[in-house]
Amino acid sequence: MRAYFKEYTANNTVTTGKLKDYSVMQYGYTETATSEPIGPKFLRITDIAQSYIDWNGVPYCPIAKEKHKKYILSEGDVVVARTGATVGYAKMIGKNIPDSVFASFLVRIRPVDDEYKYYFGLTITSAEFLEFIQTNAGGSAQPQANPPLLGEYELSIPNKQSLAEFNAKIVTFLNVIECNEAEISKLNEVRDTMVTLLSRR
Repeated sequence: MRAYFKEYTANNTVTTGKLKDYSVMQYGYTETATSEPIGPKFLRITDIAQSYIDWNGVPYCPIAKEKHKKYILSEGDVVVARTGATVGYAKMIGKNIPDSVFASFLVRIRPVDDEYKYYFGLTITSAEFLEFIQTNAGGSAQPQANPPLLGEYELSIPNKQSLAEFNAKIVTFLNVIECNEAEISKLNEVRDTMVTLLSRR
């Protein structure tokens, strides 16, 4: 998928610009996570710093209805860690996710034009974006990367006419990846259950 993305970018870029000029950024919701299913899943830095998001391990949080609408995650959203050792780590949200909101140490990035969401997702989850953020993140105690810094990232903008084919191919890749991750989560859950049962003997 990454190879196709790089080839597509090289062949279809019509201009470049700063991320802040093509996107909308939002800080996450402040609340205490709980293991009790009293509300939506509460996605945190810890959850996106792994190789994939294991939704079975993501905790919950209480949230009022009006705030839920503001912070609910949708397919194609990108969330970025804005502080700590994993500053700049990012994940693009898949299609088959539980009802979820994102925590305050994450920043959600959405393109102004929804047609670009997969392209932006692959850009922001790239090694180049991570390197830019970690190189430029400020903060004496721990690195900080808030929207003003995130928005300074220079990205290539492809022509819109080419996006339909690009999006169709990327969705196919993402669906396969998401299915594989779901299977891994199930296997991990079975493993944990077996370990617990065996430890009781």
